[in-house]
Amino acid sequence: MPVSFTCPCRQPFLSLTATRRIIFYCIFAPSTNTIAYMTGSIKIRNYADTLFFSEIDHDTFCEYRLPGHGLMWVRSGRMEITSPAGTVTAEPGRFIFWQRDCASTMKKLSDGNTPFRSIAMTLPREHLKSYFRDHVTLGRLRSKPEPIGGTAVLLPVTIRLESLFYSLLPYSERDIGPTVETTAEKVSEAIATLLAIDERFYPTLFDFHETWKIDLYEFMKAHFTEDMGIEEFAHYSGRSLATFKRDFAKISDLTPQRWLIEQRLLLSARMIAEGEKPSDVWPKAGFKNKAHFFRSFRDRFGRTPSEYRKANEI
Repeated sequence: MPVSFTCPCRQPFLSLTATRRIIFYCIFAPSTNTIAYMTGSIKIRNYADTLFFSEIDHDTFCEYRLPGHGLMWVRSGRMEITSPAGTVTAEPGRFIFWQRDCASTMKKLSDGNTPFRSIAMTLPREHLKSYFRDHVTLGRLRSKPEPIGGTAVLLPVTIRLESLFYSLLPYSERDIGPTVETTAEKVSEAIATLLAIDERFYPTLFDFHETWKIDLYEFMKAHFTEDMGIEEFAHYSGRSLATFKRDFAKISDLTPQRWLIEQRLLLSARMIAEGEKPSDVWPKAGFKNKAHFFRSFRDRFGRTPSEYRKANEI
């Protein structure tokens, strides 16, 4: 039977083939220039929360939100990323890019006797902003490409991508970490490589800029049932908290928190009217607390969820 654990980043981590007690660390567990060894079967090295070298000799499953954009070279085994948009699989030798996403599932799968091995890199928001200031021209701002669709996409195997990740192999094979300067250089190289592959990476990576900022209303409508605070909604929409609140005021007279509650209540009422049990509805609609749901529902509709259900059965 699968065994579930919680990693230091407070996200669930599940071994699909666990037959012994192992403490797992999420592949993106917070760390600063540290080397983390977990038994003889799992080795994950995290440098400044930017570069990750992983080797896992049995199937693993890790489900969590992806807090930032990133890319990975799958050296062996297989990587699967599943989101509401579908599943993308990276076989050995392939490169995969993922977007910042609040609802996704990752699987790292070994291949028989071959362990899962990868080199991954995240693209910190501040580095993206710095790169944008230094390298994005006015002419590029005038272009209006659509962003990359879906949470994850397979990247074409190009010389630039291979050169980028091959240059990191020495750090993967030895217990010597890259310097802060080297890490920053590699992040800049990764950004430039992605932009050279497809111009749609401009609005995808730089969605904090007004020119390419994602539609806030559509984002909120798609994710209002997610268990996130306002700060997280701001982050995943590509905005600072202040910008998020300012932009939100343009689409609603309600505060973001009141809007979330209203949307969740309307969804709850619709599901109850369609015959679902109130006890099944409130977590689906995004409420964390049953008592808060029942109180808010009664205040909004003038009756309890059970009374509302009976009234719609007539």
